[in-house]
Amino acid sequence: MKKIVIWPAYLTAGQTKREGRIISRRNAVKSPKVEEIEKVTKMLNLEPVLEKEKAYPKTHWDKSGRVLVNKVGRKGEIVKKIAKGIKEMREKSKSAKR
Repeated sequence: MKKIVIWPAYLTAGQTKREGRIISRRNAVKSPKVEEIEKVTKMLNLEPVLEKEKAYPKTHWDKSGRVLVNKVGRKGEIVKKIAKGIKEMREKSKSAKR
Protein backbone atom coordinates (compact mmCIF):
# COMPACT_ATOMS: atom_id res chain seq x y z
CA MET A 1 0.00 0.00 0.00
CA LYS A 2 1.17 3.53 -0.77
CA LYS A 3 2.48 5.57 2.19
CA ILE A 4 2.09 9.30 2.77
CA VAL A 5 4.05 11.60 5.08
CA ILE A 6 2.41 13.33 8.03
CA TRP A 7 4.46 16.19 9.46
CA PRO A 8 3.46 17.82 12.79
CA ALA A 9 3.38 21.14 10.88
CA TYR A 10 0.29 19.89 8.99
CA LEU A 11 -1.71 19.91 12.25
CA THR A 12 -0.20 22.84 14.17
CA ALA A 13 -2.76 25.48 15.13
CA GLY A 14 -0.12 28.19 15.60
CA GLN A 15 1.07 27.99 12.00
CA THR A 16 -0.28 29.56 8.84
CA LYS A 17 -1.13 27.62 5.70
CA ARG A 18 2.03 29.07 4.15
CA GLU A 19 4.08 27.62 7.04
CA GLY A 20 2.68 24.16 6.35
CA ARG A 21 -0.69 23.72 8.07
CA ILE A 22 -3.05 21.89 5.69
CA ILE A 23 -6.25 21.75 7.76
CA SER A 24 -8.40 24.57 9.09
CA ARG A 25 -7.31 26.32 12.27
CA ARG A 26 -10.53 25.13 13.92
CA ASN A 27 -9.50 21.50 13.38
CA ALA A 28 -5.81 22.05 14.14
CA VAL A 29 -4.04 21.08 17.36
CA LYS A 30 -1.69 23.12 19.56
CA SER A 31 1.88 21.72 19.46
CA PRO A 32 1.27 18.19 18.17
CA LYS A 33 4.02 15.66 18.92
CA VAL A 34 5.05 12.87 16.53
CA GLU A 35 4.41 10.37 19.33
CA GLU A 36 0.78 11.57 19.54
CA ILE A 37 0.43 11.33 15.76
CA GLU A 38 1.86 7.80 15.85
CA LYS A 39 -0.50 6.72 18.66
CA VAL A 40 -3.60 8.06 16.87
CA THR A 41 -2.60 6.57 13.52
CA LYS A 42 -2.19 3.17 15.24
CA MET A 43 -5.76 3.51 16.55
CA LEU A 44 -6.90 4.37 13.00
CA ASN A 45 -5.10 1.24 11.68
CA LEU A 46 -2.90 3.27 9.30
CA GLU A 47 0.25 1.22 10.09
CA PRO A 48 2.47 4.18 11.11
CA VAL A 49 6.24 4.30 10.72
CA LEU A 50 7.81 6.88 13.06
CA GLU A 51 10.90 8.76 11.84
CA LYS A 52 12.05 11.00 14.70
CA GLU A 53 15.22 12.43 13.12
CA LYS A 54 13.53 13.97 10.07
CA ALA A 55 13.02 17.72 9.69
CA TYR A 56 10.19 19.48 7.87
CA PRO A 57 11.80 21.13 4.81
CA LYS A 58 10.59 24.66 5.67
CA THR A 59 12.08 24.35 9.19
CA HIS A 60 15.08 22.17 8.35
CA TRP A 61 16.90 23.15 11.57
CA ASP A 62 14.10 21.71 13.77
CA LYS A 63 14.09 17.89 13.82
CA SER A 64 10.36 17.59 14.58
CA GLY A 65 10.11 14.10 13.08
CA ARG A 66 7.46 12.67 10.78
CA VAL A 67 5.12 9.70 10.53
CA LEU A 68 4.55 7.62 7.40
CA VAL A 69 1.05 6.14 7.16
CA ASN A 70 -0.98 4.12 4.67
CA LYS A 71 -2.87 6.26 2.17
CA VAL A 72 -6.53 5.39 2.67
CA GLY A 73 -8.41 8.32 1.14
CA ARG A 74 -7.48 11.97 0.74
CA LYS A 75 -4.53 13.35 2.68
CA GLY A 76 -6.51 16.29 4.08
CA GLU A 77 -9.16 13.94 5.47
CA ILE A 78 -6.53 11.68 7.05
CA VAL A 79 -4.83 14.68 8.69
CA LYS A 80 -8.20 15.95 9.96
CA LYS A 81 -8.93 12.53 11.55
CA ILE A 82 -5.49 12.50 13.19
CA ALA A 83 -6.03 16.00 14.64
CA LYS A 84 -9.45 14.98 15.95
CA GLY A 85 -7.93 11.86 17.52
CA ILE A 86 -5.21 13.90 19.25
CA LYS A 87 -7.83 16.30 20.66
CA GLU A 88 -9.89 13.36 22.00
CA MET A 89 -6.79 11.70 23.46
CA ARG A 90 -5.80 14.91 25.25
CA GLU A 91 -9.34 15.34 26.62
CA LYS A 92 -9.31 11.78 27.99
CA SER A 93 -5.94 12.27 29.71
CA LYS A 94 -7.13 15.62 31.12
CA SER A 95 -10.29 14.10 32.59
CA ALA A 96 -8.32 11.11 33.94
CA LYS A 97 -6.01 13.47 35.87
CA ARG A 98 -8.91 15.15 37.66
